Amino acid sequence: MLSRSVWLICFVLLLSVRFAYGASSAETDTPEHFISTMSERLQLTLAEAKKNKRLNDIEYIDQLIDQEIIPHVHLEALCKRIYKKHWNEIIETGKRQEAIDAVVSSLKRTYRLAVSAYNGQKIEIINSKNQKAYSIIRVKINTNGKNDHTIDFAVRKFDSEYKIFDFSIDGIVVSKTLNTAISHQIDSMGLQATIDELNHKTIKDGES
Repeated sequence: MLSRSVWLICFVLLLSVRFAYGASSAETDTPEHFISTMSERLQLTLAEAKKNKRLNDIEYIDQLIDQEIIPHVHLEALCKRIYKKHWNEIIETGKRQEAIDAVVSSLKRTYRLAVSAYNGQKIEIINSKNQKAYSIIRVKINTNGKNDHTIDFAVRKFDSEYKIFDFSIDGIVVSKTLNTAISHQIDSMGLQATIDELNHKTIKDGES
C-alpha cells in the first residue's frame, strides 16, 4: 500500500509543472529541466500551503488540481493506458470525456487523502533515461534513510510541449494499478455504471 505522504509528493510535483516553462531556450527545452523545475518549486509550495493551513482544504486542493495540474498531464494518453481494451468502446459510445473525468475524480480522492500527511520530506532527481519516444525521470523522496521512495515520471512531447503521461511509485505503475481496479469494476458493473460510480464517490467526498 502506498503511503499518503508519497502521493502528496506526486501531487506537489505535478502542481509545480505550472512553473516549469518560464524559460524557452533550447538549453532548457528538455524533460530533465521540465521535472527539475518542479522539484525546485516543491519546498516553497509545500511550506506556503502548510503556513496558510490549506493542506486539509478540499476545495482549495481541487482548485489546484483543476487549474495547475490537469493542463500539464496528457489525460487522453494516460486514460488509454488505464482503460486499455475498454477505450474503443468508450470512443464508440461517445463517453470519452466522462471516462477521463472519472479518472480525474479517482486521482483527486487519492490526492485529498495524501495532502494532510506532509511532514517536510525532501526530494531530489537522481537520474533520467531517454528512450526513443519518451523519457523516464526518476525522483527520490528522502526520508533520512527510512522508507525512502522513488517516483518515475514518463514524459514526452505532445504538440511540441512536454507532458506527463504516466508515473510509477516504488515500481508500482499508476496506470496499471488503476487499470486493474477499473477493469474489474467494468466487467462486473458495466462501463456506464463504473463511470457513474467513480463520479458519484467524488460528489459524496466533496459533501462530506
